[in-house]
Amino acid sequence: MALPPHPNAPRRRHLVLAFCGIVLAGVLGGLTGHGIVDSSCSETPTVASSLLEAVPGYDVEPASCAPALLAGAAAGSLAAAAGAGIVASLMLRAQSEWRPHPPSRAAGPRDRRVRRGGSGGNPRRR
Repeated sequence: MALPPHPNAPRRRHLVLAFCGIVLAGVLGGLTGHGIVDSSCSETPTVASSLLEAVPGYDVEPASCAPALLAGAAAGSLAAAAGAGIVASLMLRAQSEWRPHPPSRAAGPRDRRVRRGGSGGNPRRR
């Protein structure tokens, strides 16, 4: 016996749109992180390494930016996707609260409760 869906559950198309938005934000964040690292990392030899090349017997290995580029892309992707995920979950929750919900069941004669005064204090005067 399948349970009916919860009335506050988001619709499937909204979930798909939120997922696509999170993926797009992750890709754009990765490109941004890669671009920031790429603009600051240089594979050309520095002045110090070109001076060290003049020392006999000392080999200067060129610096590789590949690990830094990968780390920048990964950090940018994770940060952007996490932020978009938080915004998407808040948006889906707010959207489900705006949707009107049918009443769960009609109140019958047994469901009427006697209203009492507030908690503690003096009873109501008639």
